[in-house]
Amino acid sequence: MKKTYRKMTRDDRLKIEALHSAGMKPEDIAKQLGFHRSSIYRELHRGKTIHRNSDWTENTIYAPELAQMKADENKRNQGRPLKICNDMEFVRYIEKMVGEERYSPAAALAEIERKGLNFKTKICLSTLYNYIKAGVFLNITMEDTPYKTRKGKTKRHVKCAKKLSPGTSIDDREKSIESRDEAGHWEMDTVVGAQGKGKACLLVLTERKTRDELVFKMKNHTSAEVVRILDRIERKIGEKNFRTVFKTITVDNGTEFSDWQGIEKSRRNKKKKRTTVYYCHAYRSCERASNENNNKLIRRWYPKGTVFDDIPERNIKKVQKWMNDYPRKIFEFKTSNELAENENALRVLFA
Repeated sequence: MKKTYRKMTRDDRLKIEALHSAGMKPEDIAKQLGFHRSSIYRELHRGKTIHRNSDWTENTIYAPELAQMKADENKRNQGRPLKICNDMEFVRYIEKMVGEERYSPAAALAEIERKGLNFKTKICLSTLYNYIKAGVFLNITMEDTPYKTRKGKTKRHVKCAKKLSPGTSIDDREKSIESRDEAGHWEMDTVVGAQGKGKACLLVLTERKTRDELVFKMKNHTSAEVVRILDRIERKIGEKNFRTVFKTITVDNGTEFSDWQGIEKSRRNKKKKRTTVYYCHAYRSCERASNENNNKLIRRWYPKGTVFDDIPERNIKKVQKWMNDYPRKIFEFKTSNELAENENALRVLFA
């Protein structure tokens, strides 16, 4: 009796994975599923990949998702192989950068170009995302990327401020600051921890031109603590340098920034301001957009619900360094540190 040809489906590949993992021989798998033994051997080779265990040991496994992806790719390209299948160095690099270093897929590809790394594989960003979505990478998923889904627009109610800003309004800030041509104009905010589980939080400052980031651990979410941190910075770099580095600081209307006089007043020269602070309009976080975007980078390491009380400041400084070394699309994937090297006054803070 003549055998009929049957195309292998995704369900067949899942069965092959289960039987192969159970130790069944390819000949026996072929008999049970109704395929020629050569088809099973080819399929096991098609889906062969290296899996890294939690203890960092590696073993060879059959991955049905990878096999299905290769089969689909071959069908679309008439036998053209999946670009990534024979370049495990590239696979490990992407998994390390996205899964461990918290890089976006775009930043990971940019780092390959920046560092001149030579991989056999060269793919575009959309292809990399398609591979991640299809499960080609065994150790990363879309949950490891910064922006998992884009929510649809929701109707927002316009809120009105219940009280006036405590100090100078952003309306009175010089228009030239908007152009970001001059370094030394900062945005400041706080990143709070889990409500009711701890008092500590983070004070973050973002320089508008270079996006240089400074992150400090605060004991509590108070205006006195904000002033203490700024006094600490002034003590480190000196009164004159503080005025040069921090020409202006823009904040929101949170209670922790209510002491505008304490923020502006020098700790040594009480008669001369060390900076000028401006207050955004209520419910207008877009007026501190750079600050808000950098806060998202912090949240890759410390998601909402984190308790900051037991986190050492050295760990927070590691995140600060990571942010300043992170390649930014807005700067054609240069880092904030690279841009700030041209701003000598800023280098005082990182010497």
